[in-house]
Amino acid sequence: MKKTTIKILKIILPLLLGVFLIWFSIRNSTPLEREELLENIKSANPIFILISLICGLLSHLSRAYRWKFLLEPLGYKPQFANSFMAVMVAYLANFGVPRSGEVLRGVTISSYENIPFEKAFGTIISERIADFIMLLLVITAA
Repeated sequence: MKKTTIKILKIILPLLLGVFLIWFSIRNSTPLEREELLENIKSANPIFILISLICGLLSHLSRAYRWKFLLEPLGYKPQFANSFMAVMVAYLANFGVPRSGEVLRGVTISSYENIPFEKAFGTIISERIADFIMLLLVITAA
C-alpha cells in the first residue's frame, strides 16, 4: 500500500504544483492582460503549433537515441523508452533548477536500467562536449 501511495503522490504533487503556478501567474495579471493572453491563444495558427511540437519531439527522441547509442559500447543496452523518459525528466528538472537535469538524468537511468551512475554521467559529459564542439563548428562556419 505504501508504494502505491508514493506513486500516486509522485503524480499528483507535480500536477498540483503546476496548477498552482498557473493560477498564481494568472491571478497577478490584470483583466486586460488575461484578455490579451486569451486572444493570442485563439489566434495562434495550429499548423505552426503542430510543426513545433513535432520538431521538439524529434529533438528529444534523437537525444534519447544518441544517449542509448553512447551507452552501448560500455556494455549496457537500456530500453529506448527509459532513455527517452530520462531525457524528459532532465528537461523538466531544468525548469526548476538549471543544469540539475543532467545529474537527474544519470540517476534516473541508473535506477531503471542498473547502469552505474558514474558511467551514465560520463556519457552525458561526453555528449555535452560533442555538443560544444558542434556549436563551435557552426559558429565558425557562420
